[in-house]
Amino acid sequence: MAALDAPLFTQGVSFVMNMYIDIVGACNLSCPSCPMGNSENVNFKKAMQIDMFRKIVEKARVEGVKSIFLYNWTEPLIHPRIGEFVEIVNAAGLRCGISSNLNLAKNMEVALLANPWFFRISLSGFYQETYEKGHAGGDIEVVKQNMLKLHEIKQREGLDTLVEVYYHRYLDNIDEEALMREFSEGLGFKFATGYSVMMPLEKTLAIVERDVSVTDVDHQTLERLALPPYDDLVNLIRHYPKKACSLKDDWLVLDCNGNTVLCCSIFNQTEYQVGKYLDLPLPQLTRLKSTQENCVDMCNRCAANGLHHYAMTPSQGAMEAHAINRIIDFRKRSAIGLPVASDKLGRDGEVSAENFDEAQYLQMNQDVKNAISTGAFTSGYQHYLLYGRLEGRLGAGYLTVV
Repeated sequence: MAALDAPLFTQGVSFVMNMYIDIVGACNLSCPSCPMGNSENVNFKKAMQIDMFRKIVEKARVEGVKSIFLYNWTEPLIHPRIGEFVEIVNAAGLRCGISSNLNLAKNMEVALLANPWFFRISLSGFYQETYEKGHAGGDIEVVKQNMLKLHEIKQREGLDTLVEVYYHRYLDNIDEEALMREFSEGLGFKFATGYSVMMPLEKTLAIVERDVSVTDVDHQTLERLALPPYDDLVNLIRHYPKKACSLKDDWLVLDCNGNTVLCCSIFNQTEYQVGKYLDLPLPQLTRLKSTQENCVDMCNRCAANGLHHYAMTPSQGAMEAHAINRIIDFRKRSAIGLPVASDKLGRDGEVSAENFDEAQYLQMNQDVKNAISTGAFTSGYQHYLLYGRLEGRLGAGYLTVV
């Protein structure tokens, strides 16, 4: 998914800056941390019609959308008319983005020749043995060859498309990151990274809520993640300062049938759609996201566990970096065989919520007490969780022993 942009406000009305559209309903890979690989696809599976897309783009332009990305969960290069989609967005004066696993070469050249503003290559390793774990069904050597072709086309045609290689970090592929960075930057491509998280939201909630639908394959994937939604991470993000959900409020997501979906982290687009984009004005669609009963219920479950922060990933600044890095360090220790309680991510040596002594902590940390009085923190425990435990603050209470 693309990085967040700030919302645009005009005359008191909020307009989204970015629109994400699955122009097809399928993907050529079955990645285990993505719903296309770990969830049943009950969504509309046909390709979007070009006439419908043209109308969507015109409405989006009038309503203040600045960028249209031709993906959410699916592979846009599957669409045989991908070049025309890019051209329609460009003709409207909007920015167009593509994200691809780049295992398909058939429509790659026509897509790039249409000169999209942004072209992301999503991958998770330099060698096949590692890559195929995260991008199941893919071939990294095919990807590399297609990257070379993209470079050649871009140079030959003098295109100004920003090509970004996005490296999904897992515990067991970090050693290959430097190799892919060197290869990518040697082609003049931008290189970016981020720790993989478990998606979609429905799957993450199932894990957090201990639902029996979580499979053995899901658990194997969780062991590869630096940031699986285990107790310690969920405890951290639950106590992160409350903020509005940018995923719901600032992004507009459409399925390939033109339906507006609650947010980009939802996979069941059939159940969580709030109406046809072409049939309703943007303010009404935005309001329905916050009032439609099933959407409200899902948002409440998500927010109660802080999962809107989790979905954004720490690379986008959603959570305290030093706290997240500590969790990642514990996960790395686990990956090389050092003992770590995998369902708690290293709570050993910390004070649990049930043992935390709020009064004592505030008595021994006057600056924290002052910060609470100004609204910087809601409690001593919130400060301890985000900062104090990492700073070695005294007064928290009895240490947890796992």
